[in-house]
Amino acid sequence: MTSNQKNLYEAFANHISEYVQANLDKEIVIDDLSNRVGVSKYHLNRLFQATTGFQLGEFIQRRRLQHAYSLLASGESSVIDASLAAGYESHSAFSRAFFKAFGCKPNEVKLGTECEWKTPNTLKNVSRRDLELQPDIVDLPARTCFGLYGRGFRDNSFKSLGESLFAELGQRFQRINYTDYFSSAVGVALESPWQGDQTASRFFAGVLRADLPANLGLDEYFWAEGKWARFRYKGSYSLMWQTISRIYAGWVIPEAISLKDDAIVQVYLNNPKNTPESELLTEIYFPLL
Repeated sequence: MTSNQKNLYEAFANHISEYVQANLDKEIVIDDLSNRVGVSKYHLNRLFQATTGFQLGEFIQRRRLQHAYSLLASGESSVIDASLAAGYESHSAFSRAFFKAFGCKPNEVKLGTECEWKTPNTLKNVSRRDLELQPDIVDLPARTCFGLYGRGFRDNSFKSLGESLFAELGQRFQRINYTDYFSSAVGVALESPWQGDQTASRFFAGVLRADLPANLGLDEYFWAEGKWARFRYKGSYSLMWQTISRIYAGWVIPEAISLKDDAIVQVYLNNPKNTPESELLTEIYFPLL
């Protein structure tokens, strides 16, 4: 990593930290934060986590709890006021989060007990070039995928949701005797699941095939034309998030890559019904500016 690249992502993390600190008493809107730091809102949380080791929501919570601690330690704020300042309407939820962060209760700080803040350094020292993560850069035409949308993210994966959506697709494709659909299957996480309610996060499961009859009742996903970085992943779908995280930390950040505000697309190259998990192949496409 060059010093300019390192400074770029230090500035990225510092800008976010400064913005959060200045707006602890307000709702922090991802669109505003994204515009401030000049990073796509789709990729914002993953880049921040790769740079700092924190998910963005966790970082904001930590900063608010630190602020509450300061208010209590000053002796000028009640526990209820400190709780509200940290964004907690429930006293019990505030107390649990406070104890997890500091190892003591809010009223103990109010009485003068000093607690230790448990946090790693703001910037990770692991964002270095990963020689295994060198993609093919490809120019792709615009394409329309046909499939189904669903909601639900759990255990760091859309695996369960994807399985149910593809099972439903399989039943519909039986009507037209289309059994080899996994030769062109795609999966797309429409939002970053770490930026809101994970159970509401949307996922698209479909195929790269245009000649499908309208009576199948399929939804459409538009895969935009442009330049894409294509990575090859081998292994279980449930562990793919680890490779995606590595791409952010070991390629996007060290190479100072500018990403378009568009979803990552996964193309599945073999059928999980007759392929061992360790042999599953997936192409992962990152959208480039």
